[in-house]
Amino acid sequence: MFFKRLENKSTIVRAKLGLFSVFSLILLMIIPVHADVTSVSIDKESFSIDDKFTISGTNDDEGGVMLVASIKGPNAEKLNRNAYSSGGEFTFTPVNADDIFKSEGTYTITLFTEYQQPVNGTVIKIEYNNGIVSMFPDFELILKEIGNKQVDENEKLSFTASITDSQIKDEEYSLEDHPSGATINKDTGAFSWTPTDTQAGGYIFDIVVKSGPLEDKETITVTVADKPDTTEPEPEEIVCPQGMEPVNGKCPDKPVVEEPKELGLASFVDETRDPQSYVDRYNNEETYKEWFDANFAEYDSIYQAVGLEEPIVEEKKFGICGPGTKLIDGVCTIVERPVVKPWWQFW
Repeated sequence: MFFKRLENKSTIVRAKLGLFSVFSLILLMIIPVHADVTSVSIDKESFSIDDKFTISGTNDDEGGVMLVASIKGPNAEKLNRNAYSSGGEFTFTPVNADDIFKSEGTYTITLFTEYQQPVNGTVIKIEYNNGIVSMFPDFELILKEIGNKQVDENEKLSFTASITDSQIKDEEYSLEDHPSGATINKDTGAFSWTPTDTQAGGYIFDIVVKSGPLEDKETITVTVADKPDTTEPEPEEIVCPQGMEPVNGKCPDKPVVEEPKELGLASFVDETRDPQSYVDRYNNEETYKEWFDANFAEYDSIYQAVGLEEPIVEEKKFGICGPGTKLIDGVCTIVERPVVKPWWQFW
């Protein structure tokens, strides 16, 4: 009896093991070996906050599989949506933009299947700004290295900023916290700055490039060297006492007496004529005198103009002398008076 019971138990165990093997085989047939998201897209490149958008894509399972779309924003905004894949394709129910986009910034949408870890899902990025949602381009925006620069005062510094991907055509360049006078062409990236003679020192600022929602920047330092001023200062105005003029940047110790210039004979003088005839006309003809005085004021007199010496005019001397003196040649001179005897001495 004992051995018969054991035999029955063995039969039961073998039966259970057989059923377990069949169930495991069924599970292996149901669970796909691969069920990963292979592509994701949004039906619009950009849309407003009042619009809807639809997420769709493909996965590598031809059968049915559940998918999750996890949307996260810059300020912890979060929204999850589920969809079911059929034949390797899936489409989520349209999402109202205002259900998720609450603050401006970058949002990530992670797509993964029920058999994937979220970290292994497919990620796309979108940007929300000023009521508009835009897809991130599928390229990287990277500035080529510019490096630090050095320039002298009053010297022009110029270079051109550019990006690594030459196929991008809509990028725009700008400056942040730049020094006064520095500019950059927003379309070509051409930078230009001529520091003034008061801008010596170091300047730290950013070269920025943007293309749609993408942005890259490089912080550079421009050192402006102090250039000595080689211009000569204007000489100080020298003011000398009245009657003196500066000589070699100094006032003379005493007034400089200029020698009178030799005027020579006046232009109207005929040397073949007697110069006295001109003097006589000057003294006797009033119109001739007026003509000479008006046109030949550089001459001290008619005599100088015709080459004659000035006549010496003796001034009459006069005065009052005391008793017993007489004015002789302008000098009071004692004169002898005759001695008159008293009448009683005549005899």
